[in-house]
This record gives sequence, structure tokens and C-alpha cells, in this order.
Amino acid sequence: MNKLKWLGLILVFLVAAAPAVHAQPQASEDDEAVLVGRISHVEGQLLRYVPDEKDWVATVQDAPFGLDDALYSDQDGKAEFIMPNNSWARISGDTQIQLITLKPDATVIDVASGVTRFYDKSSEAVIQATTPFGYVMAQPGAVFDLYVGDQSAEVIAIKGDVDFVHNATGTKYEVLPGASSIVADEREVASGEGNVDADWDDWNANRDALWSKRMTVRGDSVKYLPPAIQDDAYALDESGRWEEVEYEGRRQRLWRPVRVERDWAPFTAGRWTVWNEDNTWVPEEPFGYVTHHYGNWVMVGNAWFWAPPVVRVRVTPGVVGFGWYPGRVAWIGTGAQVGWIPLAPMEPYYCHRRWGPRAVVVTNVAAVRINIGSYRWYNRAVVVNHNNFYGVRNYRNVRVTNINHTTIINNFRGAPVVNNTVVNNYNTDRRRYNFSNVNVVRKPHQTVVNRIVQNERLAKQESPRMNAALIRQNAANARKAAPVQKAVVERPRITNKVVSAGEVNKPASEVRFQQREIKQRVRPAAEVRGRGSDAPTAGPRTVPGQVQPARPGDGGPAGRREVTKPGGQLQPARPGEQVQPGRPGTGREVSEPRGPRQPEQRIKRDEPSQQGPGQRPQLQDQRRPPAQDDRRTIKPQEQQPQRRPDMQEQKRPGVQEQRRPQMQEQRRPEVQEQRRPQVQEQRRPPAQDDRRTIKPQEQQPQRRPEVQEQRRPQVQEQRRPQMQEQRRPQVQEQRRPQMQEQRPGAQQPRQQQGVQQPRPQQGQQPQHGQQQGPAGKKKADEKP
Repeated sequence: MNKLKWLGLILVFLVAAAPAVHAQPQASEDDEAVLVGRISHVEGQLLRYVPDEKDWVATVQDAPFGLDDALYSDQDGKAEFIMPNNSWARISGDTQIQLITLKPDATVIDVASGVTRFYDKSSEAVIQATTPFGYVMAQPGAVFDLYVGDQSAEVIAIKGDVDFVHNATGTKYEVLPGASSIVADEREVASGEGNVDADWDDWNANRDALWSKRMTVRGDSVKYLPPAIQDDAYALDESGRWEEVEYEGRRQRLWRPVRVERDWAPFTAGRWTVWNEDNTWVPEEPFGYVTHHYGNWVMVGNAWFWAPPVVRVRVTPGVVGFGWYPGRVAWIGTGAQVGWIPLAPMEPYYCHRRWGPRAVVVTNVAAVRINIGSYRWYNRAVVVNHNNFYGVRNYRNVRVTNINHTTIINNFRGAPVVNNTVVNNYNTDRRRYNFSNVNVVRKPHQTVVNRIVQNERLAKQESPRMNAALIRQNAANARKAAPVQKAVVERPRITNKVVSAGEVNKPASEVRFQQREIKQRVRPAAEVRGRGSDAPTAGPRTVPGQVQPARPGDGGPAGRREVTKPGGQLQPARPGEQVQPGRPGTGREVSEPRGPRQPEQRIKRDEPSQQGPGQRPQLQDQRRPPAQDDRRTIKPQEQQPQRRPDMQEQKRPGVQEQRRPQMQEQRRPEVQEQRRPQVQEQRRPPAQDDRRTIKPQEQQPQRRPEVQEQRRPQVQEQRRPQMQEQRRPQVQEQRRPQMQEQRPGAQQPRQQQGVQQPRPQQGQQPQHGQQQGPAGKKKADEKP
């Protein structure tokens, strides 16, 4: 009985000492915390829709991005968002987005218009991006671009598994990285070119490089932070240090800011704004977001320290469970003055919504009685005049200093949340929704709000039950399909719907909107994949945008695959193939080899093993022209990929100036040897001269530019027209008899310079390491 009496007395004492609350449920540590994203970067103007006011305000960096938040960027605006489940999103100008669902394993964001790049850095969460034409589902590790226009949308996969589900047909389309994109309107789905906006891609690359630099130097902070907020470790390392201090009877490692004023206090460098019904802290300091929305501030000695949150709290003094809070403070006021007191870890936080552990939802303010003197640090309250409560972004210079603990106890009243008791005219002060002091004069048209309201209704119905399993199941139930080859879908074009304040409520038909191409300068998506080294990293987690370098065998320059047909069919470059300029119908970007680079490429690809001295090399040079003429007359399309690209391009008259050196070397050996022996040695292909003992290999690249740059104009302009008009018909009709008669005459100079490798038969692809084209073909049709 004595033990029961003592327990009863202890409970009575604890209840009397704590702030009183009646008819309010106490939150438990096991309550699921609400996840809230963060606006980590803003360029230009980013507007936020305020449902209570049915108006727009300018938002800023380090403001929250949570459920139902609808944002709109101006034409030159850009922004970056980081979610605690490791989902990232970045938007460009004229972009409207809205957060529908945010859970540990799922992120659902609606993109009504504009350009967005998504990064799924999570190991378990999926991203679903909805549009007016369908939705995109991305698995962990995926990166993709989403371009949403007025009449169509385009999905471009940059990395990982990405699918698009069409609203009208309910069909699912796979989007492959580096391949064709998916373009869809309200009726059809087609294949796109797969090009990203180059300026947009450059901006993302710069952001990736910045995050990579931030994560390069690691301090102690990453060891003490939960994985969901380790992205902010760099800010703590740069602005403070971790110290072992005595708190609540035990030694603890706490963080202390060092680049602040001597009298610094938490919740002073920033501003309060009403967001989701609760007053929310918007910091001005680089470390302010993570330290004012997670964990808890405690005072040790005469200095403030920050205790990071823990994933699970049992009986650990001085810390709070992991969860996001608008601002863990208690409110006091007189009507003319308003103040706030940083809460100790075990003190309850009163709010209008359930946020995290130790949060108490207030439904009846009058039923809550607050004892100011029971707060541990009530004598550290920050007090300002009520006119400055929503008008400044740093309270240090407007703080009321001639207030002591006696004044606070006698003159101030406590309140669980901010209301008219705390601040005069609180309910009518429209400044309470401001994230900055910017006066917004241009706002989105009323038609933009229609989709916002629609999404709000949808979120209330589906968000509570939405998770990764449901998203995956819905996508799995969709019927797989391929884009319609003959479908014609308009490229996305976007309309800037930001108008003057006087035109916001006008009918859309009376407003002159500005429409533009959604992409100004394009770049193949395959080139974006090579920027994975600049992607942001955060410890052991999956990195957004991290792309592995091309592996051998991927094909094409830099190992990338190239799209040649609608529908995403890929044609990797064949081993040893050299991509030449001006090839029609390939859809490839090619680079023209210049100067000595061409012989170097040919040497690496075409150098064959040497032949024995008993073979007859003269027939190779003299029978080479008939092989070229045969290809001109037959031209089987299916056989062209088996021959050398430079052979095909020598037939094209549109590129005579670029291929003349090859034609001179390969088609007129007898003319060069008989008429101009002094030019013969200089014009021979380096690949041929390299195999001869007379010409050293290292000297060929030095002679090659001289022939191409200096001698080409003289030979092409003066000699070629004559040979092309007079001799070519003769070669086509009488070439073989002439070549057999002239064979002894052409054999003498050839034998002096060595031999060449026989070429494979026509139509047969050479093995890897053998030379393709005229210089390396076998004497297949030669008679013994």
C-alpha cells in the first residue's frame, strides 16, 4: 500500500508540474510521423497557392513542401525539392506541380504543366508522376524527365526502370534509358526522339556537381543523423561542431553552431508563417532547416545545443523521436506582444495536425490551460511586437530585451497555438501566409486552380491507402503495348499562364497567353547518362542521376545505343565500324574525322596480319574499282551494313571533297604510279603504307594532313573532273580487261613496296581485327 501511495503522489506531482491540457489525446511515440518535403533551392519566382485565401504567395528556399502543396514557377524560375524518403524533383519554368502523397515507400506528384526531372534515390520507394495524359511509375534508382505541354506529354528515361500508363487506353509502355521517348496525348501514344532540353540538362548537371562537392568532404555529422536527413550533414559540418556534454545526467554528443553571434538563440534568424494551419519556421541560416524541424534544442550551461532525432525513442532523456515539426515552441502573448519558448525534449507540442511524436492535436483551444512557469526555458523566451511578427525575416534586431522571467509570468498568457489571444487581429492579418515580403503582382490564371482543387479531392480519397505495393499493382494490371508506329502526336508546347493581377479571373478566351516550344535546344538523352559522376551522393544511399559509364559492347561512340526507328528499336554500332558524316536515314549524330585522326582510327581498326611474299598484291589494287562499281549497280540495302562505311560514302557525289583522298588511293593506283610518281607516295593511304617496310608508321600521320589539306584542292579541282567525266565510263565498261593487260606494268612498283592482305569475298563480313573495305579484301573472284 505504501508503494501505491508513493506512486500516486508522484503522478499528481508530474501532472501539476506539466502544462495542463484537458480533453486532448496525448500522442504516443509509436504514432506514424508525417513526412514533409523541403524546397532546397529556388531561382526566379516560385509561387505557392494558399487555399484559405484562394491566392498565391511567393515561397522561398528552405520552406516546406508537403501534402496538397501546389506550386507554380514563373517563366525563368527553377526549383529543387528533396523528400525525406529520398525522392528528388527539380522543375523548370512555367511548371505547375502538386504533392499528392508522401510516404516512406511512395511519392506521388502531379505535374500539370512544365518540365520536371525526378530522381528516385531510395532503395524501396517508388515515384508516381501524374499528368493530364497518364502517369509515370519509376522504380528505385530511376531518373527521368517529364515534359508536360498543353496537348501532349513526353517521358524520357535517363536511368533505371520507367513505365508510362496512358489514361485513355489504360495501356502501359516501357521507357528505356537512351532509347526513344514516349509522347502521348489524350488519344494516342507514339515514339519520340528522346532528346532532352540542353539548357535544362546543363542546369541539372550543375546542381549534381554542387551536391557531389558537398558530399566529398565528410565530417562527423553524417554519423549522428538519421538516413532521411543525412543530406544536410554538410551544413552542420560547415556551421558548427559536435561536442560531448553533460545533459540529463549523462554524457551526450550534441551539435553547437559556432558561426553565430554570442547571444544567438534558436528561432531568431528566420520568420514565422502559417502553413497547414500551424505557424511554421522558415529559417535564414544554412543549418536552420534540419535543426529547427527535426530534433530538439537544449541549453547546456549558457549555450544552445542541438540534439538530433532518433528513429525510435524508448527511455532516452534529451532527445525526441524522428519526425518533422513546424517549430517546436510554446506560445505566449499579451495581444500587443507575442513570444515563443523553445520546448524541452519531453514537453508536448500543440498543433492543429498530427506531425510526429509528442505532438498533441488541439481541437478546442479553450479547453487547454497552459502554465507558463512549467516550461523549462520560459526565461529564454523570444518576444517581439505583434506588428513585427509577420513582417521581418530576422527577429534579432526587433526582439524586446527588457523582459525578465517575472514579467513573463505576470503579464503574458500561454496558449497552445497562435490565435487572437496571442496576437491582435491574428485572424484578419493576411501577412501570416507570407514566406517573404515580396509583393506578387503577376499570378497564375484561374484555370490553373481547377486542377489543384481536383487533386485535393483525389488526395483525400486515395492518399491514405496509397503505397508502393498499390502503385506497383496498378501498373502491373495495365496491359503492355508498344507505341503506334504511324501515330502522330504533337510535340509538347507550353503556355505561360502567369498574368497580371487584373486578368486572373478573366475568361481564358479574353486573355492573350504566350505559348512556346517546351524545348529550346535539344540534346540526346543518351548523352545525359554520362554525367553520373557528378550526381549527388549522400553516404551509402542510392545516388540520383548516378549513371555507370558505357560498357564494352554497348555500341556507338562512348558506348551509347542509338535510335534509328520510331518505337525504340536500337541499332548498336558494329565492332570496328567507323561512323562517317552525311549518312542519310540513320538518325545518328556523326562527327567528321579531320586531319591525322582518320589514319589513326583506320590503323587501330583495319590493321591486318601481313601476307607472305608469294601472294600477288597487284590484283588487289587493280581489281578494287570493279568491287566499287558492283556496289553502285546492285545496291542491296541489306548488304550495305556488312561493308565499310567509307566505301558507301565514296559513292556519294555530295561528299566528293571529303572522300577524294580515299578514291585516289583506292581506285587509281595505275594512274598515280604512271603519271605522277612524285604524288603517289604521299597519297597512299596510311593504312597501306603502315604495312610496308619502306614507310615507318610514325611518319604517316604527319604526311596525311599535308595531302588532305594542301594537295587536295589541286587534285580535286584540276584532275578529278577530267578523270570523272572521261575515264569513269571507260572503267565501268572495260575495266576488267584493261586491268588484266596492265597488270604486269603495275606490278613492278607494287612489289617494291611490299604486299597487302587479301580481302574477304564480297558480301561476307570480315572477322574482328581484319581490315574492311577495299584495302583488305581477299581475291575471292580471282582465277588461278
